[in-house]
Amino acid sequence: MVSKSLSRLLLSLIVGLGLGQALPAAAQGTKWDKAAWQKKLDAAKAAEGNRMIQYDAQPNYANWGGITAYFKKNYGVDIPPDMKGSSATLAALAKERAATVADVAYYNAVIAAQAGEQAGVHQPYKPVGWEKIPAECKDPQGRWFCVLQGVIGFIVNTEALKKKNIAVPKCWADLLKPEYKGLVAYDDPTVHGTAWEATFAANVAMGGDTKNIKPGVEYLKKLDVNIQRYARDSSYNATLRGEVAVWLNADGNGYKMKHEDGGPIEVVIPCEGTVATPLAMGMVTWAKRPLLAQAYLDWLFSPEAQGIWSDSFWQPIIPEYMSENARKKMVPLYGDYKSVKAVSILAKQETIDPLKKAWLNEIKKK
Repeated sequence: MVSKSLSRLLLSLIVGLGLGQALPAAAQGTKWDKAAWQKKLDAAKAAEGNRMIQYDAQPNYANWGGITAYFKKNYGVDIPPDMKGSSATLAALAKERAATVADVAYYNAVIAAQAGEQAGVHQPYKPVGWEKIPAECKDPQGRWFCVLQGVIGFIVNTEALKKKNIAVPKCWADLLKPEYKGLVAYDDPTVHGTAWEATFAANVAMGGDTKNIKPGVEYLKKLDVNIQRYARDSSYNATLRGEVAVWLNADGNGYKMKHEDGGPIEVVIPCEGTVATPLAMGMVTWAKRPLLAQAYLDWLFSPEAQGIWSDSFWQPIIPEYMSENARKKMVPLYGDYKSVKAVSILAKQETIDPLKKAWLNEIKKK
């Protein structure tokens, strides 16, 4: 049963990206040569030091805390936390231009595409393993590229609901019920790319698409009365503590809360459907440490880094690095990954600004 669930997960994640079919288990291309990479990193450190900056390196999102800690412990390069979120990262880079301190940046893939292709804040770079990244999940010039992906779902603190004698929601429609008043949260979608994906997922679930956001906006307006917060920071810790009972976010965060943090957390894939949320990186145009940035981006596609994400319950963008640990544990309490709707990153780009504008004008609490 578990292995069927995982198979559905892998298939629907790929379909959710609009890729058509999964990569073969043994994708052809450049093999990871750790010795050659280590020489590249050593040369970069000798030239540029042992510290670099990544915008949007939130420790509790996609286990960036684990990724950066591993990189520092094993390779001696410090990458401090950064809490900006995807949209805030793009805004900061666009404002700072040549004065930026960032070397690389992380985003929701839709915003990464904006950053690289429209805002011009990324320079082209194709990391080792480039040919293994699905074509729909990278810019042909290397201005952005996916590193991992998740699925929007309900991250539920079951203990918080149990105390109020309220059932775990199974569907988007359930969240509109009066008993969930003050118990639901999603983060500010004008700041966080995953939060924007949550609003887009609601739109798709309600019958909308990239050309029609009205169903989602109307749903979110109704949901507003039950919303506790639209946080500009992450609601990860608040959900883990039970201050938020239902957080609309990526499934990987919920599985991490449950299996690593030991919280009373379950993941629900809503019955009406949802979308995949691919996450991407780019090398900043004005990076002051370009050699370190290149070595680091290469490493993010290594079996080590992709395996850390897998063990943190995020789908690595290179499927062959999926771990057995994740295969056994990435199972939702309710719902099925077959309900993930296929929407390409390119199509989503048409919707991101109109949906943000509608949310600001019609939904955001004053």
